[in-house]
Amino acid sequence: MKQRSYTAEYRADAVKLASEIGGSAAARQLKIPSDTVYYWIARAKRGDLPLSEELPDPKVSLSMAEENKELKKELKMIKSELAQTKRENQILEEATAFFVKRRKK
Repeated sequence: MKQRSYTAEYRADAVKLASEIGGSAAARQLKIPSDTVYYWIARAKRGDLPLSEELPDPKVSLSMAEENKELKKELKMIKSELAQTKRENQILEEATAFFVKRRKK
């Protein structure tokens, strides 16, 4: 039995249709095996289902691991900035309370 070949756009459209009407219904409508549709859905959830035949430029795109590393680095920086801002706010609140107390005397 000859294995059918599907374009990346066809697979992406099938996954989109499956998200709208369900995997089995999409398979019936497209007249392809439901296992194939569910396999494409799983690949799309993992992020390794290409949406087009064009390969991304390796210089421009980051791998998932590199992107994850960058996001973790950014999250760490943001958490650090948030902690610093909280410390500054605490100091300002204490200073405000001090000056209000002094002014009342």
